Amino acid sequence: PCEDSMKVRLAESAGFCYGVRKAMDCVLHVSRGNEKTYTLGPLIHNPQAIEMLESRNVFIAGTIDESLRGRTVVIRAHGVPPDLRKRLEDAGAVVVDATCPNVLKSQEIIRTYHAEGYSIVIVGDRGHAEIEALMGYTGGTGTVIETIDEARALPHMDRVCVVAQTTLNRQSYNEIAEEVCRHADVSYVARTVCGSTERRQADIRRLAETTDATVVVGGANSANT
Repeated sequence: PCEDSMKVRLAESAGFCYGVRKAMDCVLHVSRGNEKTYTLGPLIHNPQAIEMLESRNVFIAGTIDESLRGRTVVIRAHGVPPDLRKRLEDAGAVVVDATCPNVLKSQEIIRTYHAEGYSIVIVGDRGHAEIEALMGYTGGTGTVIETIDEARALPHMDRVCVVAQTTLNRQSYNEIAEEVCRHADVSYVARTVCGSTERRQADIRRLAETTDATVVVGGANSANT
């Protein structure tokens, strides 16, 4: 037997974030374990959780068409663009909105500043479901950037509103947002990085400083991971 023992430390914030937990509770409530229910895209990037949901008759909707008429469709924590929600309603689906409250806040900020004529710059991962949903509130006129180099390449704008994907690193976001503001006469930087994300990032930094190895357990396609 090995003489040395290994100590494992678990991050205090391990587990579902608030938004995903809320969405999971919502889905389990509306499905009641036996009523066929759909989610628009995977509810969470966790294969075991998806398998559990399928055992409770919760499935991912592959298409938006007449097959969803009368069916309950849950909008996941990432949210959806307004036109996609309208398509669901037009298809006759019973729509249940489980969008994370933090994402709803981002949507409202974009809606408000877009209506006031601000250019909208969203900092985040292109193609991510949350980013696609937020872009829907810009009327197709928003700009997505991922890096500070892309921020440096922005044209001059009269007024700009900067919004972050909720799962970003706050320090990186602040640096990129500062650069974006240099390209506008008037700027508003929204503080939309999620508190749960910040706590997890702080936890992982502390663990990395005090352990020999750090393991991140999560879906390979998850922005949080």
